[in-house]
Amino acid sequence: MSIDENKPLRIALADDNPDLRRVMTIMIERLGHRAVLTAADGAELLELCSTAEIDLVLADLDMPEVDGLAAAEDLSRRGIPVVLISGHRDVDQVVVEHEPIVACIRKPATLETLRQAVEQARQAALRQQSESPAAS
Repeated sequence: MSIDENKPLRIALADDNPDLRRVMTIMIERLGHRAVLTAADGAELLELCSTAEIDLVLADLDMPEVDGLAAAEDLSRRGIPVVLISGHRDVDQVVVEHEPIVACIRKPATLETLRQAVEQARQAALRQQSESPAAS
């Protein structure tokens, strides 16, 4: 995976609420990125991400089968940054406690909070790329 600072990101979205998936997909596209896949739970997300080129994942914390944190751990080993989405008031504390999460969005998300989280994730991925031995 290689993220370019000026290109639209290929984003995967996982949430068990179909209405939220639809709204977030529209928001992703309004920001100029591509929602390349959506999943209803973490297990489906992991399966779909194994065959697709993804730059970033937006994942709900509370999903059936595999939750957002478990999915983030797996995806981070693949080099895919994850933004956690949650309705929990203390979701920001999760970022401190769980390293694979690069940003959090508290529901209900706004276009601005999504933009900020996506940019934060892009910058984290660019830093990681520049620090990797392959980038030297």
